[in-house]
Amino acid sequence: MGHPPIRHIFHPTDLSPSSITAFLHALRIALVTRSVLTIMHVADGEDLEPGELPGVRSTLKRWGLIDNEEDKTQLVDLGLGVRKVVVQGDGDPAESCLEYLDRHAADLIVLSTHQRSGRMSWLERKVAEPLARGAAEPTLFIPHDRAGFVEPRKGEVTIRKILIPVDHAPDPAPAIRAAARVADQLVVEDVEFVLLHVGGPGTGPKPTTPERNGWSWRTEERTGDVVTTILQVEQAIGPDLIVMTTEGHHGFLDALRGSTTERVLRGARCPVLTGIAP
Repeated sequence: MGHPPIRHIFHPTDLSPSSITAFLHALRIALVTRSVLTIMHVADGEDLEPGELPGVRSTLKRWGLIDNEEDKTQLVDLGLGVRKVVVQGDGDPAESCLEYLDRHAADLIVLSTHQRSGRMSWLERKVAEPLARGAAEPTLFIPHDRAGFVEPRKGEVTIRKILIPVDHAPDPAPAIRAAARVADQLVVEDVEFVLLHVGGPGTGPKPTTPERNGWSWRTEERTGDVVTTILQVEQAIGPDLIVMTTEGHHGFLDALRGSTTERVLRGARCPVLTGIAP
């Protein structure tokens, strides 16, 4: 489908239970894209070894994908690369993660929404210092109190409906492509894509949508406050994922500026994929 490949997925973790849910999503996506998964923890004086980070091989064994946790060659057979990184950080943990990303560019970041506050806060980062000028880092935010779309015991993916808020600007095409890419790479055969435009009747964009057996597309037109309406529609239709385009070129940092995307992140009950620049 012409999608750029995902080669490196970055998952920062604070080792909390809600971070484990984000880890499961990062691992499942790394498996289907046959990419490298970096799991990073910023320790605050903790005596922690990389081996104590979330267990990749134990999870794969639980999912029935390997039969021997000690056999590293089975990871190679799956096309999966794993890096576990523990660094000591005396200041803001987000600073350490951003410095790592500056040296090791990621194609996707996966993290729990609770990490927008507390020790792993991305909100404390001065957005005047962009991570990578002219680059965008798509980010999958997993609500800290929800299961998301990866079943933890077997690793099965359930995505039946994807909500895509659209307008004339930013261009809705990247979000549509990203939503299709998710369904395509996670082998989602029957999925409904809902394009939501908040504005006057008949004033929304009419983007081209990719077709595939089992996929369906429909448009919802609503009026009202954009964020309130997006969250009302989410509650009404129960999507498994929201995909949103952000303006600008600073990736997931743009989602944390008090913007429409950031406000949706605070209220969404399902995972949100954002940081997709036109």
